[in-house]
Amino acid sequence: MKRRLLLAAPFLAAPLLSAGAATGAEPYPSKPIRVILPGPVGGLLDVAGRAVSDVMQRELGQPWLIDPRPGANGILAAQLVLGSPADGYTLYLTVSGHVVLNMLMKAPFDAMADFKPIAMLGVSSGLVCVPPNSPASTIAEFVALARANPGKLNYLNPGNGTGGHLIPEQLKIKYGIDITSISYKGLPPGVQDLLGGRLDLGVISTVLAASHVKAGRLKAIAVVGLKQYDDLPGVKTMAEQGEADLEVQSSIPLLGPKDLPDAIVGRLNSAINLALADPTVHARLASAYIDPMPMSPRQLGEAMQQEHVRLGKLIQKLGITADGA
Repeated sequence: MKRRLLLAAPFLAAPLLSAGAATGAEPYPSKPIRVILPGPVGGLLDVAGRAVSDVMQRELGQPWLIDPRPGANGILAAQLVLGSPADGYTLYLTVSGHVVLNMLMKAPFDAMADFKPIAMLGVSSGLVCVPPNSPASTIAEFVALARANPGKLNYLNPGNGTGGHLIPEQLKIKYGIDITSISYKGLPPGVQDLLGGRLDLGVISTVLAASHVKAGRLKAIAVVGLKQYDDLPGVKTMAEQGEADLEVQSSIPLLGPKDLPDAIVGRLNSAINLALADPTVHARLASAYIDPMPMSPRQLGEAMQQEHVRLGKLIQKLGITADGA
């Protein structure tokens, strides 16, 4: 399957010398590193950030502190990072949708120009879900159901420009179906309505949806991701169902302020890539349905720019604004 989001490539690990050693400056790091993320405790970013914590502390010799700051569509967390010194002690762990933030809302910063790529943690997956009593068990069957019930079905929209919004909107255009967007402030409240049968479709992060699918409270009709999962038997990927062109996967990049010194970026990138090669980290990420994807800072920057262009075109094509599609 062609990886459409932030393609992996072999990386060259930067030397594990302390940043600043060559210039005589105080070696980096010399105090704890705070990693701010725009999501809640227990969420995907929180799990990903904590998965590498032990190895990062071992490699860097300082605590790797995860600081969840949800709210304001990521603007609050991003401002905290940009308002801190560009010294490598305040970093930003976010999702790939960050690259189109300025297309969807007014923000007091440039999501691309004001941040510097450091490392990629991985790519997470999602599940296209319907209520358990839905007659649809595949994407094609949901499309047929929508065609038979024009204007009667709806879907969970956890935020404009997210995969949960873009995938159903692309289905509408591709197949000419009429389904209604129901907006929520994030996934959790929308998932409750999907569980209650008040919604007909939702694209949900696998780590959030899997337990409900296994318990029979939701039915998964497709994996938005690179592969099928052994613990979710029979659920084919979007690509396997002929819908690879509709996929919007979510990656997890680590960023810093734009003026972060290259030596510090290299130090952090090397430590992250070593962490991603650790079997314990692999297991922790796998438990959250995250596939590790090591990259160099240059590769990450190029991938972010590609995704900025691709998602930007899609958002324009769909006519999506901050107020809705």
